[in-house]
Amino acid sequence: MKNISFLLIVIISWCFFSCKSEKKSIYQEEIKSEIIDSVKINFKVLENDNRIKKINSFFQRKFTRNQFNGNILFAENGNIITQKSYGYSNFRKKELLTKEHSFQLASVSKPFTSIAILQLIEKNKINLKDTIQKFFPEFPYHGITIHQLLSHRSGMSQYTHFCDAPDSIWPDKSVTINNQDVIEIISRIVPLTNYKPNHKYYYCNTNYLLLASIVEQVSGLSFKQYVKKYIFNPSGMFSSNIYDRTNFEDLILPAQGYENKIPWEDVYLNGVVGDKGVYSTTEDLLKFDRALKENIFISDSLKKLAFSKMNLDKNGNKNYGYGFRLKEHEKYGKIVYHTGWWKGFRSYFIKIMDKNQTIVVLNNVKRGRFLNIDRLIELIN
Repeated sequence: MKNISFLLIVIISWCFFSCKSEKKSIYQEEIKSEIIDSVKINFKVLENDNRIKKINSFFQRKFTRNQFNGNILFAENGNIITQKSYGYSNFRKKELLTKEHSFQLASVSKPFTSIAILQLIEKNKINLKDTIQKFFPEFPYHGITIHQLLSHRSGMSQYTHFCDAPDSIWPDKSVTINNQDVIEIISRIVPLTNYKPNHKYYYCNTNYLLLASIVEQVSGLSFKQYVKKYIFNPSGMFSSNIYDRTNFEDLILPAQGYENKIPWEDVYLNGVVGDKGVYSTTEDLLKFDRALKENIFISDSLKKLAFSKMNLDKNGNKNYGYGFRLKEHEKYGKIVYHTGWWKGFRSYFIKIMDKNQTIVVLNNVKRGRFLNIDRLIELIN
């Protein structure tokens, strides 16, 4: 009951503090052009910073030991401390990685889906209390709200599990499955749920494909069109795209994902977006970070809501807001971040709020352990 009361207080508090008196977001289409231009300019690269050697040495050791292959960017106050590439984008072609290569962000796509939903909330097109039935009347689970989808409190099962097996669910794995297909499968077979709605936190990719589909229903645009128009373009993320297995030619220098040195195939599940699907570069993610800070996408009150804990602190002080993971670091304060893994790609997007620091690490080879978030934070401090 304490947890439910906390969540209600957070949501009700936002309703009282209307964003109408704040600087308008890009979705309201009245933002000043000079603010947008400030995100699109080339970033200043710091020289002779004593952290450069420490950061680069860490990743060079990982690369030498075959524990890392990818791109990194560490920044402070929007200035780049270091930005480097290690290894290959394609081993067979011996194509070296450059900072221009884009990577499948996996679950680091979820912040983009959250921002899209929050923009629609700011525009009064939808409400946090709206249930899925408002958008998909035949959906079989009742009482699941947008708030619960955003904060992973729906209790639903993973679509990557119930769509994949048994084979009778989606017999031909060479045929792309998309968001609408998954929604129809859910309505047809009604997979078992893990928990009743709002019972507890359970991280589930199904939540975010549903959110992406809600964006489509409300905006009248495909999800990739919406994100390009209202997130990528306003922040100058011109090397970023959402991949849904129909638009490979739109990707900018896409890196190949690997399990060790075995390339992952372009699997049928890549047609589903919202939980994954964003391809981006380290520098574009810094632009995303700067646009978030400048409230270009959404108002400050909605951003603070997205960065608020929606669950009880458990499992080592880890928590989740709306599309962002959260933790309190004993030395550096509030950390807003997300990580991701999908078919060889590992992604890390980290914001050290009190110090205005940004860490982006994109890896296209799954090998060894995941990088430790606290260790990455220590590298920049």
